[in-house]
Amino acid sequence: IFRSKQSFVVCRRKVNFYKGVFFMTGRELVVCLWDEMASQNWDKVKLCFDENAIIRWHNTNESFNVEEFILVNSKYPGNWNISIKRIEQSQNVIISVALAQSLDSDVCAYATSFFEVENGKIICLDEYWGDVTDRPQWREAVV
Repeated sequence: IFRSKQSFVVCRRKVNFYKGVFFMTGRELVVCLWDEMASQNWDKVKLCFDENAIIRWHNTNESFNVEEFILVNSKYPGNWNISIKRIEQSQNVIISVALAQSLDSDVCAYATSFFEVENGKIICLDEYWGDVTDRPQWREAVV
Protein backbone atom coordinates (compact mmCIF):
# COMPACT_ATOMS: atom_id res chain seq x y z
CA ILE A 1 0.00 0.00 0.00
CA PHE A 2 1.40 3.40 -1.00
CA ARG A 3 0.88 6.21 1.46
CA SER A 4 1.39 9.81 0.47
CA LYS A 5 1.69 10.88 4.11
CA GLN A 6 4.44 9.39 6.25
CA SER A 7 5.79 9.71 9.76
CA PHE A 8 9.38 8.92 10.54
CA VAL A 9 12.07 9.81 13.02
CA VAL A 10 14.43 12.65 12.18
CA CYS A 11 16.62 14.17 14.82
CA ARG A 12 15.16 11.76 17.40
CA ARG A 13 11.73 13.34 16.84
CA LYS A 14 8.70 11.94 15.12
CA VAL A 15 8.20 14.11 12.08
CA ASN A 16 5.31 14.19 9.66
CA PHE A 17 6.29 14.34 6.02
CA TYR A 18 3.71 14.97 3.33
CA LYS A 19 4.27 15.64 -0.37
CA GLY A 20 7.91 16.60 0.18
CA VAL A 21 7.26 18.95 3.12
CA PHE A 22 8.21 18.55 6.78
CA PHE A 23 5.61 19.46 9.36
CA MET A 24 7.78 21.15 11.96
CA THR A 25 8.54 24.74 12.83
CA GLY A 26 11.47 26.58 11.27
CA ARG A 27 13.27 26.52 14.62
CA GLU A 28 12.75 22.77 14.94
CA LEU A 29 14.04 22.31 11.40
CA VAL A 30 17.26 24.21 12.20
CA VAL A 31 17.78 22.27 15.44
CA CYS A 32 17.21 19.07 13.48
CA LEU A 33 19.68 20.10 10.78
CA TRP A 34 22.47 20.79 13.29
CA ASP A 35 21.81 17.48 15.03
CA GLU A 36 21.94 15.54 11.78
CA MET A 37 25.08 17.44 10.69
CA ALA A 38 26.83 16.43 13.93
CA SER A 39 25.73 12.82 13.42
CA GLN A 40 26.82 12.96 9.77
CA ASN A 41 23.43 11.63 8.64
CA TRP A 42 23.74 13.08 5.15
CA ASP A 43 20.50 11.60 3.79
CA LYS A 44 18.57 13.26 6.62
CA VAL A 45 20.50 16.52 6.17
CA LYS A 46 19.40 16.52 2.54
CA LEU A 47 15.75 16.17 3.59
CA CYS A 48 15.99 19.50 5.45
CA PHE A 49 16.65 21.42 2.22
CA ASP A 50 14.53 22.35 -0.75
CA GLU A 51 16.04 20.73 -3.85
CA ASN A 52 16.83 24.20 -5.27
CA ALA A 53 18.32 25.64 -2.09
CA ILE A 54 21.39 27.86 -2.21
CA ILE A 55 24.06 27.68 0.50
CA ARG A 56 26.70 30.41 0.80
CA TRP A 57 29.84 30.45 2.95
CA HIS A 58 30.77 34.10 2.92
CA ASN A 59 34.15 33.73 4.67
CA THR A 60 35.51 31.75 1.72
CA ASN A 61 33.28 33.25 -0.98
CA GLU A 62 31.77 29.84 -1.87
CA SER A 63 28.28 28.99 -3.04
CA PHE A 64 26.79 25.48 -3.15
CA ASN A 65 23.68 23.67 -4.22
CA VAL A 66 22.39 21.02 -1.82
CA GLU A 67 24.34 18.14 -3.40
CA GLU A 68 27.60 20.11 -3.30
CA PHE A 69 26.99 21.24 0.29
CA ILE A 70 26.47 17.66 1.43
CA LEU A 71 29.49 16.43 -0.54
CA VAL A 72 31.79 19.11 0.93
CA ASN A 73 30.59 18.41 4.47
CA SER A 74 30.80 14.64 4.07
CA LYS A 75 34.44 14.96 2.94
CA TYR A 76 35.39 17.21 5.87
CA PRO A 77 37.64 15.16 8.16
CA GLY A 78 36.76 13.97 11.63
CA ASN A 79 33.81 13.79 13.95
CA TRP A 80 32.14 16.80 15.48
CA ASN A 81 30.08 17.87 18.43
CA ILE A 82 27.75 20.72 17.51
CA SER A 83 25.85 22.71 20.11
CA ILE A 84 23.46 25.55 19.43
CA LYS A 85 24.33 28.55 21.57
CA ARG A 86 21.55 30.84 20.36
CA ILE A 87 18.59 30.65 18.02
CA GLU A 88 16.24 33.44 16.95
CA GLN A 89 13.44 33.72 14.45
CA SER A 90 11.96 36.62 12.50
CA GLN A 91 9.15 35.49 10.22
CA ASN A 92 10.63 32.85 7.90
CA VAL A 93 14.29 33.59 8.79
CA ILE A 94 15.94 31.58 11.55
CA ILE A 95 19.31 32.72 12.87
CA SER A 96 21.50 30.34 14.82
CA VAL A 97 24.87 30.53 16.48
CA ALA A 98 26.38 27.07 16.79
CA LEU A 99 29.68 25.88 18.24
CA ALA A 100 31.34 23.06 16.28
CA GLN A 101 34.03 21.22 18.24
CA SER A 102 36.17 18.52 16.71
CA LEU A 103 36.20 15.25 18.64
CA ASP A 104 39.50 14.35 16.95
CA SER A 105 41.55 17.55 17.37
CA ASP A 106 41.61 20.97 19.02
CA VAL A 107 39.71 22.63 16.14
CA CYS A 108 36.73 24.62 17.30
CA ALA A 109 34.63 27.19 15.42
CA TYR A 110 31.44 29.19 15.65
CA ALA A 111 28.94 29.28 12.81
CA THR A 112 26.51 32.17 12.56
CA SER A 113 23.84 30.98 10.17
CA PHE A 114 20.86 32.63 8.51
CA PHE A 115 18.29 30.10 7.30
CA GLU A 116 15.40 31.08 5.07
CA VAL A 117 12.59 28.52 5.35
CA GLU A 118 9.66 28.06 3.02
CA ASN A 119 7.09 25.24 3.06
CA GLY A 120 9.00 23.39 5.77
CA LYS A 121 12.32 23.31 3.90
CA ILE A 122 15.47 25.44 3.91
CA ILE A 123 15.59 27.42 0.68
CA CYS A 124 18.63 29.58 1.49
CA LEU A 125 21.47 29.34 4.00
CA ASP A 126 24.07 32.07 4.53
CA GLU A 127 26.87 31.09 6.93
CA TYR A 128 29.75 32.90 8.55
CA TRP A 129 32.40 30.80 10.29
CA GLY A 130 34.94 31.97 12.85
CA ASP A 131 37.65 29.97 14.59
CA VAL A 132 37.83 29.92 18.36
CA THR A 133 41.28 31.28 19.19
CA ASP A 134 43.13 33.11 21.92
CA ARG A 135 42.83 36.87 22.13
CA PRO A 136 45.32 38.56 19.78
CA GLN A 137 48.48 39.74 21.51
CA TRP A 138 47.96 43.36 20.43
CA ARG A 139 44.66 43.49 22.28
CA GLU A 140 46.08 42.25 25.58
CA ALA A 141 47.60 45.68 26.23
CA VAL A 142 44.29 47.40 25.39
CA VAL A 143 41.93 45.37 27.56
